[in-house]
Amino acid sequence: MDKLRSLEEAVELVPDGATIAFGGLSMNSTPMAFARALARRGVKDLTVVAIVNGMVVDWLVAAGCVQRIVTGLVSFEGFGLAPHVRAAVQSGAVAMEEYSEHTLICRLQAAAHRLPFVPTKAGLGTDMVALHPDTTRVEHDPVTGEPYIACTPLPVDVAVVHAHEADRRGNARVNPKLVWMDSEVVKAAATTVVTVERIVDERAFAAAPERTTYPRFLVDAVVEVPWGAYPTSAYPEYGYDARFYRDYVAAARDPDRFPAFFKERVLAPGTQAEFLNANGGAATLLGIRRRTS
Repeated sequence: MDKLRSLEEAVELVPDGATIAFGGLSMNSTPMAFARALARRGVKDLTVVAIVNGMVVDWLVAAGCVQRIVTGLVSFEGFGLAPHVRAAVQSGAVAMEEYSEHTLICRLQAAAHRLPFVPTKAGLGTDMVALHPDTTRVEHDPVTGEPYIACTPLPVDVAVVHAHEADRRGNARVNPKLVWMDSEVVKAAATTVVTVERIVDERAFAAAPERTTYPRFLVDAVVEVPWGAYPTSAYPEYGYDARFYRDYVAAARDPDRFPAFFKERVLAPGTQAEFLNANGGAATLLGIRRRTS
């Protein structure tokens, strides 16, 4: 089955009110091209699951797409907190469920394995359980009497992750290997979309099956979108664009200035190529491209 889709076709898999989980870690390997297309489409009332992320959540909040965030952390690392997420949560416009990374992963694992809960000791002695009594609870092992936190399933409608390459059948891989938690959102999701830097022949996967990160039976759609993680990184091929982060944060400080910035630099460009050109084009891409040889 050919699973290659256009970006526009793939975002149609996300209806209003869906729970969508994004891969990536903070400023690394986030499916930004997909998020931009989603914001341009104007989808509403999303619940966004992001174990640790930043710009992808802020874009969708700024575009008015989000009603709830489920996360361990949303920030821009050294560039500060995600400004629109912070403002929306503080004002009550967007609800936030905040967990530790591990308890959120346990909730995703419970959904993936169709279990009533996954236990962990992470979070014992904190206020987290009191904040989320419907999704976490303290229980005791009937044999040892030891306490643990039972983390209930977090159902995900659509997971979106970014990888380096895939074939048309849906096999995808991260080079040289996946080093963060994207597989957790993929396994928990009813539908998975993988954006990739390039499409390769399926023989590349047959020749090295052990390097497959997401086998085709876990993937529903593949989208080829070069520089699809920009302005975050896609290590080892390119780094994040620090200038974009600085410009974005500076514009967000001025509510009168930000709408024009967001339109010009993010929403208005139609294609991925036009988006990249709006943010410096070839000069920017050459500046962030990593030299690997």
